[in-house]
Amino acid sequence: MKDVDLPLLQSLIKAASICPDQKSRQTARLTPELAPLIKQTLALQTKLKQSEIRVRQLERQLDTDDLTGLHNRRGFIRLLTLALDANAQSGYQTEVIIADLDGFKGTNDQYGHAAGDAVLRHVARLIKRHLGEKDFAGRLGGDEFAIALVKCNDSKAVAFIEQVKSCLGKSPVSWQHHHLVVMASFGRANSNDHASMTKLLHSADLEMYRHKHATQTIAANPASPT
Repeated sequence: MKDVDLPLLQSLIKAASICPDQKSRQTARLTPELAPLIKQTLALQTKLKQSEIRVRQLERQLDTDDLTGLHNRRGFIRLLTLALDANAQSGYQTEVIIADLDGFKGTNDQYGHAAGDAVLRHVARLIKRHLGEKDFAGRLGGDEFAIALVKCNDSKAVAFIEQVKSCLGKSPVSWQHHHLVVMASFGRANSNDHASMTKLLHSADLEMYRHKHATQTIAANPASPT
């Protein structure tokens, strides 16, 4: 029984189930040794399906950030690799956006890490709310997020960033009678402009830091009142 030919038994099961006439069914019953093989095959099929479901569950756990429910770095990179491979075949483009929260360390220092966790979950919910059907997002670590907008152009990516920024500004996080205003800096890059995923992520990251530096400079040097 250890050397059962599973594909062959599956074919036999299928053939037995679609016998065209009574004579064929009677012929199938003439082989009693087939019954235990069929039973074993069905049991193996059930175990295989259960194993496949368990593997998918474990893969989702390995790819998911426990705090936010978004993909973690591993999951995001895996999906981005698949998206960029599909781009190469179809000619579509993917916009990658990197978002980093402004002043997040101050939130942790002043209100505690539990408040910081609440902020991260809040940002993740807002990002997910604006994703398209094929888009995906991940928390790369700390307070840095990554978003992939599949089959997207520059103007749509800009609109996405503005929508998320607007929602962040309008929905502070309530924490122990305090309203924590959440702000973030964004950078984006287009897959058509970069030869590799590493360069794509690096370019989006650099643009994010340019925006963050510009925001900090403005905050440190406000315009003089007239």
